[in-house]
Amino acid sequence: MSQDEAARIHHLPAIRALGDALTDDVEGTSPVSHLSQASEFPQNMRMGPWAMGVLGWFLAMEHDKIVGYAENTVANTILALHDHRGRLHTVADNMQTVETRNEENVRRL
Repeated sequence: MSQDEAARIHHLPAIRALGDALTDDVEGTSPVSHLSQASEFPQNMRMGPWAMGVLGWFLAMEHDKIVGYAENTVANTILALHDHRGRLHTVADNMQTVETRNEENVRRL
């Protein structure tokens, strides 16, 4: 691995920017903004229990369960992306701490 490749891998602002790109609108739209827009759709898809009549009651109830599952999945995905952002920032902070300690150890030698 060349020196330039190593520098790119350990470029701390790039790691933080990657985390921010997951949740913030930096250039264009982020995955979270798309998911936030998509999370509004299932609310409009719900059907009442009698939307399909008496015979379709069970089908309407299953449909609402599926819509609820979609709502939960989108909400959990948004939370997971925010967690990944936090983890990427933690990685960058940990790398900075290690780099600082390594420099201190080298100076002591």
